Amino acid sequence: MNNTQRIRQPLPVRRPTAFSQKPDRSSVVRVGLATVLLYLILVPQQFNITLGSFYLSPYRIFLLGATIYLLTSALSKSLRFVWPDLFLILSIIWITLASYMTSGQLTTAMVQGGSHLVDIGLAYFLARATIQTPTDLRRFLILAAPGVAFTGVMVFAEAVSHQYIVQSLASAVTGNPGPARADVRLGFMRGMASFPHPILAGIFLASFVPIYMLSGLRGLPRFIGWAGSMFAAFTMSSAALLGLVVGLAMYAYDWLTERFYNLTWRLFLSFAGLAYVVIEFSSNTGFYGLLVRYASLNSVSAYNRVLIWKYGSQNVAENPWFGIGYADWDRPDWMHSDSFDWFWLIVALRFGIPATVFILAAAIMAIGMIAWKSRQMAPADSRLLRGVAISLGVFSLGLNSVSLWLTTLAWFFMLVGIAVSLGTYAPQQARPAGRRVMVWKPHPAGGAPTGQGPPVRA
Repeated sequence: MNNTQRIRQPLPVRRPTAFSQKPDRSSVVRVGLATVLLYLILVPQQFNITLGSFYLSPYRIFLLGATIYLLTSALSKSLRFVWPDLFLILSIIWITLASYMTSGQLTTAMVQGGSHLVDIGLAYFLARATIQTPTDLRRFLILAAPGVAFTGVMVFAEAVSHQYIVQSLASAVTGNPGPARADVRLGFMRGMASFPHPILAGIFLASFVPIYMLSGLRGLPRFIGWAGSMFAAFTMSSAALLGLVVGLAMYAYDWLTERFYNLTWRLFLSFAGLAYVVIEFSSNTGFYGLLVRYASLNSVSAYNRVLIWKYGSQNVAENPWFGIGYADWDRPDWMHSDSFDWFWLIVALRFGIPATVFILAAAIMAIGMIAWKSRQMAPADSRLLRGVAISLGVFSLGLNSVSLWLTTLAWFFMLVGIAVSLGTYAPQQARPAGRRVMVWKPHPAGGAPTGQGPPVRA
C-alpha cells in the first residue's frame, strides 16, 4: 500500500456560502435572542430578586418572557420533535412529581418544578429554536466572544489581585452581599467573576475552548473567544483544568484524524472504553476514584468527593424513585460539610434515579446526534459540529465532580439544545466529509489503470 493510501490529505477549510451573505431577519432575531440569554447568564447574582417563594434572576425573567417566542416556533413547526426533547420534558415532569412526593406540598412542588422548567426546559428549547444552522452558531460565537473574554480576564485579574472585582462592584450597586471568603490555591485566589462559585466559572469558560478552536472563524472573534476561555485555568478548579486538558487533547486528536487514515474517532472511543473497563475492574477505587486522586489540585476535596460517592450512592439506593428532596443527606457525623460536588448523583439524590436517567439520556443522544451529523457536512461545518460534540462530552464528564445550579445549569442545557438542533440540521446541499483515499481508476477505454483519476471519497 503506497503512502497516498495511508495518509489522509487535510480537508480544505471552506466557509459556508450562507455565512458570507447578509443574514435574513429571522436569523438576526434568533441569534439575538440566544446572545441576550448568554449575556444575562453573565449578570452577577447580586442582581437577583426574590418574590415570595420564587427566586428570579435576570436570565430567568428573560426566559419566562421568551415562552411567547417558543410557542410561536412550536406552532409554526420550525422545530422537529426528537427523542432528546421528550427526555427533557419527562425529566421536568418527574422532578415536579418527586418534589411533591418528598415535600407533600403542592406549592413546593410547583416552585421546584417551575425553577427547573426554566433552567432546564426553557434554556434548552430556546437554544433549539434560535441556533438552527452552523451559520447561526458562528454568528452567536462572534457576539459571545466579548462576554467570554471579559469573564476570563476578570477571573485572571481576581486570581492575581486576590480581590473579587465583578461581584464587589455589583454589591456596591445593589447593596446585596458579595462573596464571603476567598479561597487560595498555589498562590492564586480562585477567581470566579460573576459566577457564584469558582468551579462554575471554570467549567463555563472551559466549555468554549473546543468550540472556538473548531469554529472556522478567523481573526479577532476566534482569538479573543479562545483566549478568554483559556483563563478558566485561573479558577484553580480541578474540573476546569481537566476540561481544558481533555478539550485540547481531543482537538489535537481531531486534527490528526484529518491527516492520518488509520486514526478515527471510532478507534479512539473503542480504546477509551476499553481503558475505562480495565481501570474500573483492576483498580481498588475504580476509574472515578483514580481520577479524583491524581487529577485534583486539593487532596482534601478529592477525598471528600470519594466519600460523597460512597455515602451519597447509599442515600440514592435507599430512595431510588423520588429521592430525598432538599433534605439533608445521611452521612457520618465527622463529614461536616453538606457540599455535594457530583451533578449526576445529586439529581438522583434529590429527585430519584429516573430524573438522572432522563437528563443523561438527552445529553448522550445530543452528543451522538451531532457527531453523526458532522459526518454528513462540508469540512468547515463538520469541524464546528465536532467542536460542539467535544465541548458537550467534556462538560458532561466534568459533571462527575461539579454540582450545577442557576446560570451554569442554564448554559449546560443551552449547549445540549444547540447540539440537538445542529444534530437535526438538514441543509439542502449537504456534502459528506468522508476520508480522501487515492484509488486506481480504470481507464475510460477499458485499458490498464492509469492512476491519474482524481481522489474519490470512500
